[in-house]
Amino acid sequence: MASNTSTSGTQKTPQIDRLADTAHGAIDRASQTAQQLADRLGDKSEEFLQMKDDYIEQARDYVKENPFMAVGIALAAGYLFAKITSWR
Repeated sequence: MASNTSTSGTQKTPQIDRLADTAHGAIDRASQTAQQLADRLGDKSEEFLQMKDDYIEQARDYVKENPFMAVGIALAAGYLFAKITSWR
């Protein structure tokens, strides 16, 4: 039994090494893909933040140009929100 274990142990080592190399390669590819995705999302998040700032600026300009319309829209939205949330 002892000699059988040492023989199978030496045969398993190359298999384990191949599996380890394959696993390392897969992990490296996954890591690289995750990094590329994070970089792409980082760029998109900056773009979305800029879009948000642009929309806020447009809303402020609209309220300054049409204050009564803005108050009417706010009242209507508040009324609808209250009706929707109070339904039982």
